[in-house]
Parts: sequence; structure tokens; C-alpha cells
Amino acid sequence: MQWAVVEYYNVKFYLVLEREEDIYKFWYLNNRIEAGEKLYMRDIYCWCIAHKIHVMTKFEYLKNMPITANIWNYYSYLRAKGEYKRLKRKYTEGVCFNTIKRLQ
Repeated sequence: MQWAVVEYYNVKFYLVLEREEDIYKFWYLNNRIEAGEKLYMRDIYCWCIAHKIHVMTKFEYLKNMPITANIWNYYSYLRAKGEYKRLKRKYTEGVCFNTIKRLQ
């Protein structure tokens, strides 16, 4: 088992890579991010769900950013956390389908 981290502003996505296949999938995602593809938190989370990769998120206060930016990012993070629970439940109904289709 290996861990990988994807950073999105103040939010870190911790991906648990349990199989060798997961490592290749992460490598593919990482290459797309490094190539400059614009992804949002929802995109990253949906990608992990679609590829059956366990993901955990954590907000991190960044001292080099203004406090107002940190507060806004934290608010966005809390809203997204609530949405993640719904997305995970509704995944089989195709809620993430458009995001997944775009990312594949």
C-alpha cells in the first residue's frame, strides 16, 4: 500500500494506492495535472470514486495567503465535504458521469 497526495490550494487529497493498477492510474492523473489541465476539487474526488481509489481530504491553513483567502477556501472545503458524501452515494446513479467522461 502506498500513499499519494494531490494538492488543491488549501486542500490536500490523500489517495490510498493499494494495487499496482492504482499507481498507474495515479501516474496518469498526475501527468494530466502537471500538464496544466484545470481540475476542481469535485473533479479530483469523482476521479477517485470512478477508479475505486480510497481518498481522504484535509484542509491546511496556509500562512503565506491572506486570512480572508484562507477563510473563503475553508468555507468552500466544508461545502465540498458535504457534497462528497452525496456524490459517493449517488455515484451509481451517474452523478459523476460527466466529470468522469471528461477525465478519461
